[in-house]
Amino acid sequence: MEVLGTMRALYAYNEWANNRVLAAASDLSEEELGRNMGASFGSVQGNLVHTLAGQVYLLAAWMGSEPVGMPRLEEGRVLEAIRESYAISHEGLWRFLGSADEADLTRMASNPGRPSLQRPLWQLMLHVVNHGTHHRAETAMLLTSLGKSPGQLDYLFFEQDRP
Repeated sequence: MEVLGTMRALYAYNEWANNRVLAAASDLSEEELGRNMGASFGSVQGNLVHTLAGQVYLLAAWMGSEPVGMPRLEEGRVLEAIRESYAISHEGLWRFLGSADEADLTRMASNPGRPSLQRPLWQLMLHVVNHGTHHRAETAMLLTSLGKSPGQLDYLFFEQDRP
């Protein structure tokens, strides 16, 4: 499989896993979402927003545009805003993947958080999935401790579920 096909499979997995975590979080109260439980970004909400930010800001850097899709967190609709932002981010990532070709993946790009760190685009694209996996695992542990496990998030379970 060419690199672009691999990236598309990984981004399909990334979206599937994000949606499983968001579904598990859907039964939490806003207090539970925001409760500091000692994760990298404190809470389920903090981890979800941080993971989303990685997708949003790197996509904007790759496209040379302003970031689109960060949630406006308002009391009474925190998870709804986060879920909507993930949907916007996933749509943007798919548009980008749909317009890319193999040659695009070798161009040099930078991480907006570390502009001096130039890497081939495919490495930054892989970073988005790996970054998401890291923080989803933490979030899954938090959710499980709150009685809302997202279930298995491994890639092979995604492939088993994939039509």
